[in-house]
Order: sequence, then structure tokens, then C-alpha cells
Amino acid sequence: MTPDNRAETDSGTGTDDSTGWSATSRRKFIGTTASVVALSGLAGCGGGGDGSGGSGDSGGDGGSTGSGSNETADELSIAAVEGSGRLFKRLVDEYVSDDTGISVNVELFPYANLFEKTNSVLSTQGDAYDIAFMDDPWFPQFAGDVDPIQQWLPEDLPTDQLIDTTVDISTWPTPGAPDIPSAEGMDQKVRGQVIVGNTQLFAYNSGYYDQVGADAPETWGDVYEAGQQISDQIDGANGYIIRGKRGNPVMANFFALGNAIGGTMFDDDWRYSWSGENGAEAVRFYTEDLKSISPDGVTSFDSDAVLNGLSSGSAAQAPAWPSAASLLLDSEESEQADNISFTPIPKGHTGAERRAPTQGNWIMGINSYVDDSKKRAAGEVIRSAISKEAQDTYVELGGVPFRHDTFEDNMDAQPWFPALYESLQTAQYRPRTPLYSEFGIGHGELLNTALAGDLSPSEMAQEAKSQVEGILENANYYE
Repeated sequence: MTPDNRAETDSGTGTDDSTGWSATSRRKFIGTTASVVALSGLAGCGGGGDGSGGSGDSGGDGGSTGSGSNETADELSIAAVEGSGRLFKRLVDEYVSDDTGISVNVELFPYANLFEKTNSVLSTQGDAYDIAFMDDPWFPQFAGDVDPIQQWLPEDLPTDQLIDTTVDISTWPTPGAPDIPSAEGMDQKVRGQVIVGNTQLFAYNSGYYDQVGADAPETWGDVYEAGQQISDQIDGANGYIIRGKRGNPVMANFFALGNAIGGTMFDDDWRYSWSGENGAEAVRFYTEDLKSISPDGVTSFDSDAVLNGLSSGSAAQAPAWPSAASLLLDSEESEQADNISFTPIPKGHTGAERRAPTQGNWIMGINSYVDDSKKRAAGEVIRSAISKEAQDTYVELGGVPFRHDTFEDNMDAQPWFPALYESLQTAQYRPRTPLYSEFGIGHGELLNTALAGDLSPSEMAQEAKSQVEGILENANYYE
């Protein structure tokens, strides 16, 4: 995959966040449509080191190659993404540096550039950056190049307070995920730390729901039923809006629904699961039922069209990332600010009947190839940044938490925090393989073709099975 294509693996095109908005398109959109835009996130786990040199790992476990030292460096360099990384930089400046006494340089890069930089440093065992930000779909590629973090922390991670899904996504190999060839022989350990509790939410116009006498949606069937009534009864309003642009945009938009009705995308042997009856029904519901209550032209819609529709009132409901939520509620940017409400992604009304909001985290990892004094400093910075005190500050700065106690003590900080907290409990990570960025985009191309009416749902599901399993077979996933 090219870096540009990898920049589409989160929830949009090459962006600095999980909304699919570039910094340029965000400014342009706000300036020209008086509507909406967004930001993004990270989280993780680990515990106190013994102070000795070396990583303590061996036997194909991605062990440290840094030089031994009992000292702790007083300077640290971090490569981070624009958007989420800028918020983290503010947290470092306002809390972490003073708390640790470590001078931390946070260098910010656009999304695609950060992948290039991270790949360049880690693939060559370089030491230009001590901590790297990794979008969670990148983590399977780079997990062998970052140290298990527990040994470098000054004290144990607060695992009783970290939401389980944010620990799992930064553990490698990932708990509950199928085994992959490149992780063979590796012990399962926490190798990163999420720093923003980002998970997809569901935004709906409660004013429209009230007008048609509908309750907040619990299932995708509720979404469709209320959407039909809104389309029929409210002039100028469509009951739903699909982000259907070819490639990753439509894949990111469909993924939670696919999991809700079709079940998990793969079985334990990496066989594609959505080619069965439930998966085909998920595609049919998306490309026929939801399309029928969406505006014309959804096959070209990206995040800007969806957010514009929600904020203007021309669309009643759609999935939305947490970073979009605050701007959807901003009366200066959103005409419908007083009517927008948030709930967890609906569960399937048929098929698997799951609730599986898409997880979209940024993960911090400690570079295995820097010396031990840098790793020890990195551990102190990470432990400080995820402390209760730091996370309370982070919420004040506009950050998205991932600790139970931070949510519980700050639930009123944002109107969408209750929905996000509930969503994080059942969040579904994207398939944990370095190949997701390749087959995910291809899968989105097929979804777009089905949305255009050029493939039936069953044809789409069978073609996806052939395409996805072909990629995995060529990578020796079935040996």
C-alpha cells in the first residue's frame, strides 16, 4: 500500500483525525457552509520496570535493541499526528513536563506524512523518535518494533480504571483476534497506550424524532422505521444519510452495521464471514433500505456531505465520530445544534443482533531501538499522561477520556460523554492484520458498486469473500 492509501484506513481520507476531514477541508467547510467538522484519539496498559538495562524480551517477541542504562533521559522526542497530537502536546505543556521534569518535544505531522515517518524510522530500526503515535490499523504492522511498555513504567498501569477495549487494542497479539503469521512466536503483551477514547457514535435529530413520535433508536430497525417516517412527514428532511464514497469512506461507514447484523468480519481462521446470510442481509439493508431514505447521490458522499446534512437538518441521522460531536452541537456552526442528540451505535435488529461501535484509537508506542534511558523517560511520560490528574486536565482541554473514573467524574463535560462511555464497553476494532489497509479499501469499492445498484447484495458478499481471502491466502494466512 502507498502511504496515501494507508491514510484512508481510519475513517476517511488522509486526515489528522477520525472524522475523515483534512485540516484544509475543515477550514474550507466551516468558512463556506457554516456547518460542521472534527478531531480524534488514543489509550492502553502496562506496569513498573525493574530498572535494569535491556528489554527483557527475547524469542521473536520484538525485543529491545537499545543500549543498557540505569539512567532516565531528561529529553524526549515524540512523532504525533496533527489534530489529536496537538491536543496531546497541550497536555504535555500544561501538565506532563512539569509532573515528570522531562523536556518533551512533540513534533506534529499530517496523517499520511506520519505514516511515512513512522515506517521510515521503525523499519530501519532508527532512533529519531522515542515515542510514536500509531493509528490503530497501523499497529499490527509496527507492534513488533515497540517494546512491551510495562517494564519501562515507574509504576503499574491503572488497569482497574482503563476501559478493557482500550487495553485490548494496544495489546499484541490482540486478545480475541485470529492469529496472523507475522505474530507467530510472540508473547501476548501490552505494547502501546491509547491516549484518546475514540469510538464511533450515532447522531440523530431528536427534534425530528419527536415530531414523528419516535424514541431514540436502539436497533438499526428503529433507525429505518423512524427514518421512513421523517422522510414521509417532514418537508426537506431525509431520514438518513450514507457516507458512500468509494473505498475506505463507505467501508468505515458500513463497518459497525456489518458487525451488528453480519457478526464479526472473520472467523478464527481468517475466513470471511460476511458472505453468509447475515452478511448479505447487512449489505441489503445498507444498500437498499437505508439508501431509500437517504439523499440522492450518496455514492459520492464523504464526511463533509454527511456532517453538512446533519447540521443543516437535511438529514436526520448517521454515525459520527466523537470529534464531530462538539461541532454538531455548536450553534455557530450547526443550524440544528439544539436538536442533535447522541446515542451508542444501534445493535442489529436481525442476524447477529450485536452492538459493535467501530473503535478508532491512536496508540502511543515506545520505540524498541532507542536506548534504555529514553525508554525509561518514555515510560514516565506515558504514565503521567494517563494519570487521573492528567486526564482531568485533558478533558478540560477538550480531550476524549478512556478511564472509568475520568468519565464518572466528568460525565457532564460533554453532552455525548454518556453515549461514548457506553460505546467504549462494546467497541469493535478493525481486523487486526497489516493487510487491512489493502483489503478494506477493496471491500469499500465493492460496497460502493452495490450501493450504485451494479452488484446485488449476495453478489457483493461473494465477490468480497473471493477478493479478501485471495489477499490473505497470498500472505500465507491459510497454511
